[in-house]
Amino acid sequence: MAFLIEHKAQVLYITASSITENGKRRKIVIESRPEYAVISLQGQKEKYPILWEHLFQTAVRHLEYNLRVEAAAEAASRAKGKSQRK
Repeated sequence: MAFLIEHKAQVLYITASSITENGKRRKIVIESRPEYAVISLQGQKEKYPILWEHLFQTAVRHLEYNLRVEAAAEAASRAKGKSQRK
């Protein structure tokens, strides 16, 4: 009789968004591992591992950038609205 000493689970996320590569739309596939994520495109062999810490740091940087862009767009929209009311 055999016993499985280590439980192995594989969690796959197939995103709703897709990327065009070589003229073909492909969904993004993310494999969840304990220490890192593996990102690939559906139907492609290339896989790109990334540490969860790096993924989080990238998300923080993008959030800060997106908040600045949104604030600038909102300020421009308010300025445009004021000029139209005059």
